[in-house]
Amino acid sequence: MPSNPPPEDKRHLSHDRSSRRFSMKFGVALFPLRVEQMKELVPAAEEMGFDSVWLGEHVVTPLKHDSKFPYSPEAGKDSHDAFHANLPFYDPYAALGYLAAITSTMKLAVSISIVPLHDPFHLARSAMTLDLFSNGRFMFGAGSGWLKEEFDIMGRDFKTRGKRLDETLDVMVSLFNEEVTTYDGETLKIPPVAMSPKPASRPNPPFFFGGHAKVALRRAAHRGSGWLANEMPPEEMVEAVKTLQELRNDAGRSDIPFEVSNGLIGDVDADMVKRYEDAGCDRLVVRPWLRGRDALKNLTELADRLLK
Repeated sequence: MPSNPPPEDKRHLSHDRSSRRFSMKFGVALFPLRVEQMKELVPAAEEMGFDSVWLGEHVVTPLKHDSKFPYSPEAGKDSHDAFHANLPFYDPYAALGYLAAITSTMKLAVSISIVPLHDPFHLARSAMTLDLFSNGRFMFGAGSGWLKEEFDIMGRDFKTRGKRLDETLDVMVSLFNEEVTTYDGETLKIPPVAMSPKPASRPNPPFFFGGHAKVALRRAAHRGSGWLANEMPPEEMVEAVKTLQELRNDAGRSDIPFEVSNGLIGDVDADMVKRYEDAGCDRLVVRPWLRGRDALKNLTELADRLLK
């Protein structure tokens, strides 16, 4: 089997931004687009200069839930206006595998994989496969989840999800790098196992972490290549970036490359981009639509304003 090119050569492939007004990177959040829309929009977005596509995950969506959607405070306790069972969720690893085949430079991000719902073996195998087939373009967005009912349906302990997230990532990193993996944790106990081949990205596909809580920031600072916020205003991002820098300094990771991204729904103008740049944001993951109507038209208009 031919050797893979060094992942460093692949991770930083993107359109030249030297002539643009902004140093900001721009990604595209694909939710809630349908399959045919993605097939049309993603290659076009790559041509426009967007550096990445981001696709979320829910394994099962209950018809009713009491859990509060954390990124929509206006929805209140019920939050069914923001999150309901009829929303379109795909297997992000399968979908990104297809998108890898119709693109050449875009990074392919799961945002966010609900890691505690998975066993580490299938998850590591999916991540490794996608990273190899995309030549190191995969970015692994990891989170602990918020929807308790989803955990209940799948027989997972919601209370220990943070610990299971950390232990699952421990096992995955070992599978990606070691000839033999064993693990004796609180939520995972694994006899000697092995996984081959290894991913293209070394030592692992870059880990991004979502969530606005201090524990999420700490996890991103201590073991991540980046952090993904959602609809965070620039003035709040200033404080979050400051906290991340302090946590990374304390962990001895201040010299390791790290990206701060923020997801935005709706239109984005030049003044907003400048405010986020000043706040320390490296990438805006845009979704200039609500329900996917006129998605390509809206994205083209945004690119004409900001990416040229």
